[in-house]
Amino acid sequence: MLQNALVRPVIGLPLAGLVVFALFAFMQSMIAVDYVPPQPAQERDLTALTPKLPEKPEVGERPRPQPLPIAHRPSPPPKYAATQGDIDLPGVSLSGAVPARVDVNILRDLHIAPVAIGNRDIQPISPPVVNYPQSLANRNIQGDCEVRFDVDTRGRPYNLISNCSHPGFEREAIRAVSRVQFAPMVQRGQAVERKNVVYPIEFRL
Repeated sequence: MLQNALVRPVIGLPLAGLVVFALFAFMQSMIAVDYVPPQPAQERDLTALTPKLPEKPEVGERPRPQPLPIAHRPSPPPKYAATQGDIDLPGVSLSGAVPARVDVNILRDLHIAPVAIGNRDIQPISPPVVNYPQSLANRNIQGDCEVRFDVDTRGRPYNLISNCSHPGFEREAIRAVSRVQFAPMVQRGQAVERKNVVYPIEFRL
């Protein structure tokens, strides 16, 4: 028994070492590969792939709207009172019989000239009366406003919106323009509404 116990390790250990060495050599042969350095990749020009954005045109300062010209109020017609005795009308005398036929040839000499009907844009009858806000005047704040509105057929502004350089001027600008009476816009002899009117107002000390 003792002899068999010694024979097995003596025979088994060399065989085990031989098997381990064979496996190690086999794995080494499978892993070992000649290193091949990668080829340098061709560099791509990104500037050629990126589209060039169009240049934005320079935006200049928007021209400021000019105030509307003041309309002149027409003078009232003269008042004149006359009695029946002041008017001397000749008497009318009708004689003869009613003609049985009317000669239409007399209409050939009648010339009717066309009458031009004028168009007119709105005009303020008087400029707006603006009161400088006292709180802004005490701080020496100046500004500009653009009041947008519509004018109806009777010359009254409505839908007023103000755009001011300082919000403290907006309320006073709307109040001043809302009280202005305009001569309405006329097209083909008829008063019509005028849309999107811009009236500039300056607040200066």
